Amino acid sequence: MDESDWAVERELDVLMAKAGAEMPADRKAGIIAGYKDMKRMAALLRQPRGAAAEPSNVYSLTGFARSKRA
Repeated sequence: MDESDWAVERELDVLMAKAGAEMPADRKAGIIAGYKDMKRMAALLRQPRGAAAEPSNVYSLTGFARSKRA
């Protein structure tokens, strides 16, 4: 384990202690691996995006609304 792995493990230990949750020792390595992946994915979501990242489909409910009958 390198220094960043120790930092992630310590961070997770602190968060689990704050939540009052316990990690089984035999599952700790898997939980830490999942937590590292979650942090990596969250970092991808929290970045600026341009208009090209927006979906190409736009929905309009105008056609589904009832029109007024004369």
